[in-house]
Parts: sequence; C-alpha cells; structure tokens
Amino acid sequence: MRVAMIMMLSQENSKLLSRRQKVSGKEIEVMTAERDVAADTESDERAEILERLYAEDRIARAAMAETEDEIRKMERMLAKIDADIAALCQA
Repeated sequence: MRVAMIMMLSQENSKLLSRRQKVSGKEIEVMTAERDVAADTESDERAEILERLYAEDRIARAAMAETEDEIRKMERMLAKIDADIAALCQA
C-alpha cells in the first residue's frame, strides 16, 4: 500500500509541476495583455482578450490548487501509513 501511495504521490507531483508551468505561462500572457491594454486604452478587442486571459488564469490556478490539495491529502495518508508500519514493527 505504501509503494502504491508513493507512486500516486509522484504522479500528482508531476501533474502539479505541469500545472505550475501552465499558470506561469498564463501570467506572462496576462502581463503582456495588460501592457497592450495600457498602451491602447481605446481598443475593446484588447480588453476582451485580457478578460478572457483573466478567466483562463483563474481556471488554471484553481486546477493547480486542487492538485496541491490532493498532494496534501496523500502526504497525510502516507504519514499515517508510515506510523502504522512503525507501530507494527515495534509490536
């Protein structure tokens, strides 16, 4: 059970790294769009693009937070498994 948990935790960590990269990319896109909007305040199209990017950024951050929560749960479960193994070894 411990080995399976470690493998699943490794997969979640890999997913988290991928999602962090996606969030970083969105941050760059948002900053670029904000700069473009500031340079051309008359453009409704640029403002619409910025709003779409804000929405995409929120979605990416929510997915990243969900993965972080899953990792925390798995780490707590792994700690419990380790404690159970240690207790069995002492018995």
